[in-house]
Amino acid sequence: MKNLKVFNKIFEIKNFVNDNKKLNKTIAFVPTMGSLHQGHITLIENAKKYADIVIVSIFVNKAQFNDLKDYELYPQNLENDVTMLSEVGADALFAPSNSEIYDENFSFKIVPTAMVDCLCAKDRVGHFDGVALIITKLFNIINPHYALFGEKDFQQLAIIKKLVKDLNFNIEILSVETVRESSGLAMSSRNQRLSAHNKIKASMIYKILKEIKINPKIIEEKKRELLTNGFEKIDYLEVRNEDNLKLNMDINSPQKRRIFIAVYLEGVRLIDNISL
Repeated sequence: MKNLKVFNKIFEIKNFVNDNKKLNKTIAFVPTMGSLHQGHITLIENAKKYADIVIVSIFVNKAQFNDLKDYELYPQNLENDVTMLSEVGADALFAPSNSEIYDENFSFKIVPTAMVDCLCAKDRVGHFDGVALIITKLFNIINPHYALFGEKDFQQLAIIKKLVKDLNFNIEILSVETVRESSGLAMSSRNQRLSAHNKIKASMIYKILKEIKINPKIIEEKKRELLTNGFEKIDYLEVRNEDNLKLNMDINSPQKRRIFIAVYLEGVRLIDNISL
């Protein structure tokens, strides 16, 4: 178990990064909102393969929640997260307060203009403005060589890659495949809000994605199946290009494509995707 350094202040984590860079050490960064699970641990394990120092942040970013209730219900367990980070061998945790990140006079926005007319952006207005803002701030604070993100939030991953390119960050974005529970359910902090019964039911999501991968023509049939089995709402179930997230239902398309889904079960919004 590594002796994890915990920082709450921006100047502290900056000093830690600068001290390590003076020693020519490379920095990998894993931003999270806490309530860590095996998906986050896999990101950290991958980060350790690329860099000498792994920094994890925990910050529940209010700016990316379009639903205040969802923000208030977001699970948090810092004590457990610190234990997990120590066990996996992360070097440092940056866990700032809201006021440390957004002081009372904060007055800027970063607004993505590509890939925000579909998928999660369509139903969560302003969500990716909040994501782009916090990632820009964290990248400026940490200034890592690498940053790692999971493919479960594929739209977020695509937008962050574009942000890094368009705003000229000298950071390499590394993606890690979605980590799944034994049932196939994509790991998510939100899964904690599901009852045991509905957690089993949620495994249908991955099963249906795999069935559509074999035959994309059955999407409408699978939407009906989800609703018949107790899913309350489907935000989307569709096939899109990986590079620009454009809708692409052409079975013979040479483009790399993915099947994307967002559904509600027990009031919890669950997302997933797989390559086609």
